[in-house]
Amino acid sequence: MKLSQIFLIFIVSLVIGCKTDTKDKTPQANEKPLAKLTEVDALTMVSEIYDTYQNSEEFLVKGLFYPANFLSQDFNLWNAEGANYKTFNIPTDNNNINKYWILSYDGIIKANKALATLNTLASDKTIAPELAAQLKAECYFNRGLFYFLLAENFGNVPIVNNTLNTEPISEPNASQEAVFKYAAADFEKAQTDLPYVYKDTIDIGKATKGAALAYLGASYMWLKDYDKAIVAFKKLDGHYELMTNFLDIHAFKHQNNKESIFEIQFKSNDNLGWGRDNYSTFIQSFALPNEVGGAGLAYVNSSFIKTFEPNDQRLKATVIAKGQTHPDTSIHLSTYNSVQEKYHGMNTLGTQKKPWLGDDGTRSGYYGVKTWRAPDPNASASAIFSKANVILLRYGQVLLDLASCYYKTGALDEAQQTLNKVRKRAGLKAVFPTDMMPALLNEYRHELAGEYSLWYVLRRSGNHIDYIKSNFNITIPKGHDLLPMPQEQLRLNKNLKQNFGY
Repeated sequence: MKLSQIFLIFIVSLVIGCKTDTKDKTPQANEKPLAKLTEVDALTMVSEIYDTYQNSEEFLVKGLFYPANFLSQDFNLWNAEGANYKTFNIPTDNNNINKYWILSYDGIIKANKALATLNTLASDKTIAPELAAQLKAECYFNRGLFYFLLAENFGNVPIVNNTLNTEPISEPNASQEAVFKYAAADFEKAQTDLPYVYKDTIDIGKATKGAALAYLGASYMWLKDYDKAIVAFKKLDGHYELMTNFLDIHAFKHQNNKESIFEIQFKSNDNLGWGRDNYSTFIQSFALPNEVGGAGLAYVNSSFIKTFEPNDQRLKATVIAKGQTHPDTSIHLSTYNSVQEKYHGMNTLGTQKKPWLGDDGTRSGYYGVKTWRAPDPNASASAIFSKANVILLRYGQVLLDLASCYYKTGALDEAQQTLNKVRKRAGLKAVFPTDMMPALLNEYRHELAGEYSLWYVLRRSGNHIDYIKSNFNITIPKGHDLLPMPQEQLRLNKNLKQNFGY
């Protein structure tokens, strides 16, 4: 995250030196005797926790984007693994989920270590009480978020609150409910000592009170405590707003905007060439069409286009279709080297008659827009690797969550009004359904497609089995709405039990 130059240098050195094996990384501050640690060491130790999110390939893309979009079925994964997501049959030896698991618990253990150290540094007055409280709050937030995301993916994961080393954990499964309760407790502690906004812009991207409250509310939704969720969500009033234009939410020039609640920061000087570090530049190249030089691994299910209501402004900001120019006026397909060499510098995504279907002709010809929002004006116009930030949570999702909570508690008028705030921004007329779940799930679908949370929202609703069956005629095998516990973790932890159905 953007903390300070000294800490960015520290993080970069860790990323470059250890990017293939995060399991055994240890904060350098912990190599010093406790009595010799300073305020700088404390800040460094906490800043390193954020590094987990910046592994864009293993954590953000394969750990979160894959399930969020390929299980919700509006995006397809091109490769042999794609069929596993289409049929909800993820192998237990899948390396992606194992790496995501390792990274998540690595982040948790870093937070545990930092909390233990901060307590000592605060008690002996090495750091000021106010700073200690803020740093501990950041640790609580990040630990809570790692647990929150693990539970969304796997359900019944171990809680390792007393673990301070990177040896294989031995704790047994906790129930999904227990994990979300633990995450909620961490978010509650975090929000007490975090600011809504930091005074110094160099701290943009760090945990805030708003982020803690938003995830606290989401945790309560998983626990079906909708009244408490409403209280948490309402505290965001006046601190966040919807962007007027949906297309602007993910625009490079509007990063860290008024709608963004928790946004992963990527540095503007990252290498955008083939020798790049995938910790920070994988997302765009992963999804770009082959024809512009990308991997073409994620493409849009063609049936998704037909589900948008007429005049829904979210369509052009979510999907670029055959023969269209890019909706972001700063991106010109004609400037990509590959397009100049093979397609005479055309400025559209192929044509209706000759769509861009990938090197083997198997893609749909429709691609995502939200992950195709760089380069910025200072980068090469033909760059296929992105240095754009990633928004994990934004106010548009919170409003839909709030509408869901109002509906669950019987406040139908408030639910309808809140839902229609989101629809109004999309350019759609107000609706007033009495059975709101179908309407809510439909809005989640068109608001969050191509981001990092749609599948989890569907699963949380409890309507996900019927939703997938009715929209895609896919029957989810029993228990397979959760990812399997990684086989390697079952081998290492004899107390860990596999999820039902695997």
